[in-house]
Amino acid sequence: MEKRGKFDYILLETSGLADPGPIASMFWLDDGLGSEIYLDGIVTLVDAKHIKDYLNEEKKDMMMNEALKQVAIADRIVINKKDLITDAELEQLQSDLGSINSVADMIVTERSKIPLDYVLDIKAYDVNNVDALIHQTKKIEDHINTHAHEISHEVQTVCIQFDQQLETIEQLEYWIQDLLWEKQIQGVEADPVTVLRLKGIIYPPKDKNLSNAKKRLVIQGVQDLYDIQEGYSEEDESNVLSKIVLIGKDLQKDKLSASFRDILKIEHKVI
Repeated sequence: MEKRGKFDYILLETSGLADPGPIASMFWLDDGLGSEIYLDGIVTLVDAKHIKDYLNEEKKDMMMNEALKQVAIADRIVINKKDLITDAELEQLQSDLGSINSVADMIVTERSKIPLDYVLDIKAYDVNNVDALIHQTKKIEDHINTHAHEISHEVQTVCIQFDQQLETIEQLEYWIQDLLWEKQIQGVEADPVTVLRLKGIIYPPKDKNLSNAKKRLVIQGVQDLYDIQEGYSEEDESNVLSKIVLIGKDLQKDKLSASFRDILKIEHKVI
């Protein structure tokens, strides 16, 4: 980066066994640091023929295997080698991957022929890209309505949505911190949870100055790191709910819901 301004884009290809979380964290820098490097998005390449074996691989000490982590943390998924499986197998694979990560965009390819604009300028961590995040959260409901089968993996997507305005953001942050840092659901007895990816759009709480009706608080998180910044939505205000999306292991919907209700005192829906 001493050759400042010489690079249009840096594409980092990891090994197939890499854990993308810590790598993503290295490049997810605060604007105040003045760095010209920012994290644009994470693309996971899936081998359509063998991915089921990878997803079902059991690790020692109850650890999560690499394939599950890579699918869970992805902003975009490329399903390659479609010519090696049947149409029925492809449909089932898309459903399985959507159960793990319901918000990632997917593309199906043969011989890795991928449009460049699918893997470049994703803007997955751009707080100004609020409407794209709204679109992603809507895909969760679409997936549930289309694929009603039982989730077959320990990693899944959970979305909490509500239309009430929070009193402050502080209590929500404590709730999130317990999930990310302590791996526990606040206020309830539950098995440890692992959150790999966190996304959220929050209507600003009552203690925030609403100088613009389109203002939203955008939450982004990777493993134990998270950030909340202000963004703007062009969507019709009446159609935008506050939503928190969690992708991770052992996310017990009923206990997440009970904790959220007891701690934040607001009505909500968990999907």
